[in-house]
Amino acid sequence: MKIQYVSKYISLSEEGLVPRIYCPIDQGSLLSNLDEEDGIFLYCLSCGYKKHIGLHFYDKLKEQVDNAIR
Repeated sequence: MKIQYVSKYISLSEEGLVPRIYCPIDQGSLLSNLDEEDGIFLYCLSCGYKKHIGLHFYDKLKEQVDNAIR
């Protein structure tokens, strides 16, 4: 998994090219980052929500990024 795909997805969502991912707690925008073991997670600055993403979720994001940039 590459965080670059997740970051690209977030930037494409800001342009309206893919669906936006919102924080389930306060509906704010989510950002991406890596943990100590290079696991990718999404987090919310305003409320502190944090979610590690799995392969299935990552594969869906990657597919949507690939389709949007073609």
